[in-house]
Amino acid sequence: MTDAVMAVWGDAAPEGEAEFSEWYHREHIPERVGMPGWRNGRRYRKLGRGRHRYLAVYDVDRLSCFDDPAYRYALDHPTEWTTRMMVHFRNFVRATSRVRFSSGEALGSVVATVRYAPGDGDAEGIARWLAGTALHDLRTREGITRVQHWEADMSRSLAKTGEQAIRTGKDGEAPFTAVIEGIGRMFVEAALDEAGIVRGLEQRGAKTIEAGLYEMMFALHA
Repeated sequence: MTDAVMAVWGDAAPEGEAEFSEWYHREHIPERVGMPGWRNGRRYRKLGRGRHRYLAVYDVDRLSCFDDPAYRYALDHPTEWTTRMMVHFRNFVRATSRVRFSSGEALGSVVATVRYAPGDGDAEGIARWLAGTALHDLRTREGITRVQHWEADMSRSLAKTGEQAIRTGKDGEAPFTAVIEGIGRMFVEAALDEAGIVRGLEQRGAKTIEAGLYEMMFALHA
């Protein structure tokens, strides 16, 4: 099990969407998975309407891997293809996070992510509720392969880089994320509803809560 994760939610400008997808599986994720400590990379497409139609997730050994010179160089010296694609990103949200809680080892074909900020709530109290009640028992539910809770390192997530300078618009924030993975949409949707994560976050004072359901497009392992 890895101790860190990077997740990127966003959209692609219509005029660049086809090439955007090619770039992801031919260059971008292979480049990232080739970095020291990066174990895998997956790309997903949203099930349903709304913003953040795409999600990319990488399991990484530890947070310090994001400080590795090879990765920092790639961020500040993007390839020609990456440079061309950066201008097509829309609604970009990146979270470079430590994994606070994890149960299960298998990657699911469908994943639900619930991003939130603590707002006026108790951040540690919310985290204990997620790990101890909302997510803990879902791993044994039919069709669920893994559940996690991520806490973003905001300084790393929002770091100024050469890539970031090319993108249009301000990067979004995802301070915390609850994650449910499973073997199919109906299993993940049912687990998300049973756990009452969105309602529970609202009741505990969390803000900017955004839930999305995503289906895997492809995965690459180191």
